[in-house]
Order: sequence, then C-alpha cells, then structure tokens
Amino acid sequence: MGKRIGLLTGEGDAPGLNFCLKTIVHNAIDRGYEVVGLRKGWHGLIYYDPDEPVTHADNAMIMTKPKVRTIDQLAGSYLHSSRIDPGHCHSQEAPPFLRVNADDDQPLDLTNHIKRAIDHLQIDALIVLGAGTSLKYSARLSQEGIPVIGIPKSVHNDISGTTYSLGFSSALRRGVGFVNEVRDIAASREEIAVIAVLGHDSGLATMLIASFANADRTLIPEVPFNPGRLAELLIEDKRRNPSNYAILVMSDGSRLDPTAAPEEIAKLSADVVAAGQRGSGAMTTRVLEDFIGEHILYQPLSYLTRTGDADGWDLIAATNFGIMAVDLIANNKTGRLVSYRLEDGYIDVPLEEVTHPASVDMADFYDPSQYAPKSTIFTVAARRTLGV
Repeated sequence: MGKRIGLLTGEGDAPGLNFCLKTIVHNAIDRGYEVVGLRKGWHGLIYYDPDEPVTHADNAMIMTKPKVRTIDQLAGSYLHSSRIDPGHCHSQEAPPFLRVNADDDQPLDLTNHIKRAIDHLQIDALIVLGAGTSLKYSARLSQEGIPVIGIPKSVHNDISGTTYSLGFSSALRRGVGFVNEVRDIAASREEIAVIAVLGHDSGLATMLIASFANADRTLIPEVPFNPGRLAELLIEDKRRNPSNYAILVMSDGSRLDPTAAPEEIAKLSADVVAAGQRGSGAMTTRVLEDFIGEHILYQPLSYLTRTGDADGWDLIAATNFGIMAVDLIANNKTGRLVSYRLEDGYIDVPLEEVTHPASVDMADFYDPSQYAPKSTIFTVAARRTLGV
C-alpha cells in the first residue's frame, strides 16, 4: 500500500507557493502515494476532531491532479494558511472541544491533539511549507516522533538552515517595481513618500529593495530610529532633489527609539509614541508629519509583494523543493529541511536547524547614522540568493 502524505502551508503567502504544492502532488501520486491537504495550516489539524466526522471534510481533503491542475496560476495558498502555533495556542483560537476553560487566557499546548489527528488521518509523513513559527513547530513534532519534511517559504528570506527561501526573489522584483511606481507619484506631488514593505523582524528584504530602487533612506526593525534625525535627513534629501521629493522605504516592524530625542518625542501624543514603538508604517508617517510639518505620502506594500507570478528563480526553487521533499519521504528520510546553499546547491539538512538564530546580523550592513544600507549589503544578497 502506498504512503499517505499530509501537506500544509503555514504563515504568510509567497510567490511560487502553489507551484510547489502542485509539484508535490504530481510527484507523490506518480509514486503511488496519496496526498491529504490540510486546510489553513495547523488550524486544519487543530480543528480536525477524530470523534466528530462533521469536522473532517472542512479541514482535510484528498489532493488529486485534476484539483491542482491550475493552482499554479493563482496567488496565495490553495490550501489556505494561518499563523496559529499549536504549541502556543490562545484559548480563543482553539475549538471548543479543546478548551480547558473558555475564560482561561493561558496559551494551550495542543501537540497531543495534533498527533492524534495525524494518526487518525493515517498520515505517514507530513510536508510543511512554512516560515519561522511553523517550521520550528515542525522541528518539535519531528523530535517527538512524527515524520516531517520542512520546505522554507518566506519572502523575508530569514530562515536558518537555508540561504534561499521560496518567494524571496519574486518579492524583491515586485517590491522594487512598486517603489519606483510610488516614486513617480511622490515626484508629481513634490512630497516625501514613506513606503512600508517587508519584514516585521528582519530588514534584509527591505534593505535590498531600498538599495535596488535607490531610496533615500531606509528603516529596519533591527535598528530603532530617531524621528528628529530622520526628519532632518529627509528634508535635506528633498531639498537636494531637482524634483523636490524624497523616498523612505521601511520594514513595517521598524520601531521608534524613545531615548534618541526625549525632548522632541515628549511633544508627541502618547498614542503616537506607543504605536511608533510597536512598529507601524502609518504611525511612522504620522510621527514624521509632526516633525516635518507637511503632508507625507504613505503607501503600504507588504501584501502586494506576496502576490503575483513567481519569477524564474522561484519557479526553479518551487520545483526542486517539491521534488526533494517527496524523494526524502520515499527514502524514509524525514526530520529534514530541503535547502539551497550557495556552496552546496540543493541539499537537505536537519530540520532542527530552523531553530538556530539567524546567521546574518543585519545591523552589520546598515549605517544607523544615515538610515541607509551599506554597500556590503550586496555581499549578503549574493550569499542569500540562488547563486547570484
């Protein structure tokens, strides 16, 4: 009897994701395996109640070649996705049958239920396309005896164990294109533009997009910013530009440094300061408007960089990652992360590597006095792309 493979996608969408799903389904079926698609990431297994058949069709489905025939033409995830973490699940995120106390605000560890659902579905191996949280939980499941294969999928390209994550190249291309389009509007209106792109925790993609698009200033989450200093630089950038505009590209997780200019920050309202410390493109724009005294154009692009057609690099990665994942299961080699490393090409590494700290400190490639990437950022780009 052929193996039954479970397949799920966790966290944010990425270009090439559905192409990878299609590759997995085709290769698994060609080997005589059956593929069970789990809906909304870990949510599907959490809400799958072995004792209630009514929950089964809503959370798990058999994947066939006809079902996935055209999914590579779609953005997002065919299986849908979520950011829920079964090892740290808030009570209100869990179905009633798993809540110990509906009023309890303590996070739940639903791992035993996840194992029971996998067993009831008769899944022999699980493939997880995900980023930090979902892959780290996959590593935990692997350590507890569940056969798991991880596929790195992140437009931020910030997953340990691989130098390339599915979706990164396409997100860069789209990000640069959108920044240049907003540039035209900023120039027409003679305004400063704040453009929020990728990265709540990592500034790699933001710095590369800003560099390729020739932005004037860049904010990253690794380095809090002084709003007064940033405002001065942007005013000067605008003054020096013959078209009288300036461009700030920022990670949406960029945070205000409340100790940088205490007297100036004291003039801001408490809600603006609090929001600025949490990280928000809209609040950063509001803070800068208070300092500069003029309207600033704000454009968030985070979701747009996750959509659209995958480029050549991501189509290659999606194909190779999908084929490798099925091959590993066929060879009874689980607990692995399919990976691309510049020095080794396509390989597989222990899944536990995703739990290691990031290997690149973005602060080393960023000038905080100028709020701009250093030219050395391109050496990081070379190490973290498909051989470029």
